Amino acid sequence: MSTRARARAVLIPAVAVLAVTAACGSDDGGSTGDGGQIELTYWTHTHPPMNELNEQLIAEYEEANPNVDITYEMIPNNDFGTKMLTSLSNGSGPDIINMDDSALRGEYIPKELLAPIDPAAFGADSVEELEALYVDGTLDGAKGEDGTLYGVPSEFNATAFAINTQHFADAGLDPANPPQTWDDVAEYGQQLVAAGHEGFNFVYLHSGWYTQQLQTLLNETGGSILNEDGDGSALTEPESVEALQIWYDLIREDQVGNADTASREATSPFEDFASGRRSMTMIYPWAVEQIAIDNPETFENLAVVPLPQVDPANPSGRWYGYYFAVNKASEQQEEAWRFIEYMTSQSERWLEDVSFVQPLQGWEESPAAAEIPFLEVWSQAYQQGRFDEVGPHWSEVQDAIKAAIERSIFDGQPPAESLEEAAESVEQSVTS
Repeated sequence: MSTRARARAVLIPAVAVLAVTAACGSDDGGSTGDGGQIELTYWTHTHPPMNELNEQLIAEYEEANPNVDITYEMIPNNDFGTKMLTSLSNGSGPDIINMDDSALRGEYIPKELLAPIDPAAFGADSVEELEALYVDGTLDGAKGEDGTLYGVPSEFNATAFAINTQHFADAGLDPANPPQTWDDVAEYGQQLVAAGHEGFNFVYLHSGWYTQQLQTLLNETGGSILNEDGDGSALTEPESVEALQIWYDLIREDQVGNADTASREATSPFEDFASGRRSMTMIYPWAVEQIAIDNPETFENLAVVPLPQVDPANPSGRWYGYYFAVNKASEQQEEAWRFIEYMTSQSERWLEDVSFVQPLQGWEESPAAAEIPFLEVWSQAYQQGRFDEVGPHWSEVQDAIKAAIERSIFDGQPPAESLEEAAESVEQSVTS
């Protein structure tokens, strides 16, 4: 598919996109090899709506390209990061990966595990021409420090807040007046607890989840994990301590949620909200679709509202994305990029079926975007987001963050003390 055609693809119906791609066959997106069979492997984490569409698109690509066989592996979420990084680090692993931006920028790109993007596979004459198809800044999640691009987004997320309107009614709260600050979350949460619900809580899964939630609060307080040079910890700075203090106060002091009883179901991270037990949660676009599919009753009572802020007059947010990328050790890089081009050419279907935003220019005007619930809230969230910070040996840094949060939230250690311990571990990681 040409660059111009691909730029239009986000604005035309999904059926038409599929028809154009199928008609192009091997001339535009298919294999142009010598007829020999090409084997590709592709790994992702587990998210059922995403996995289902991946399987459909793989089948379509294989049908259009009979000499290509793609083995698709879905890895349990709690094992995904470790298995992927270990496999690529030892020179094996899949040809195609789908990984979050923090891991790409913090581990995969610095360790030179990925192949630079091939713009020709996307019908572009240069990386700059390819980048022009995307909303400014959204490809930065897959760039190295020198600006080299290593991937394109499979999904791009902003952060908002979800409330259960029926729970609000039970507690005598007005859903049309959602919490604007974290103090409001504490106040509303206590009223919701009194009405028999869990008011609010965070998600307690692997270290990536712990870190991304703390990063959301750090963005609001002005805190940071690393110093400005990225070679030391900033966790003991007052603004950084304030972020964990918000978490600590909500759970241990205000008791709006119980961390000990929180669901650890990684395939459905928002299970406590989706099941109707929890009343308020931070949320991302893809989770709304999962709730609609798995818990229609909760979806009927769902409202997505702006993220509560430390300072509502100066709101901030958090971006994160997952990117398709190619293993540097792959012997089938050219075909891998062709397959990725096909996957990203189906942006309407990703939006309709999975609520994955692929941030091509004009995505908000696409037919699928018009059907997204709470589009206005998401549009606002996308305008005020930014990527998480990263640094050397980022997986080790995230482990230190997780341990610090658990010491405070589960064991009651004051946030300042817990972050002081974490700072020592972070210093060792980024300077080793």
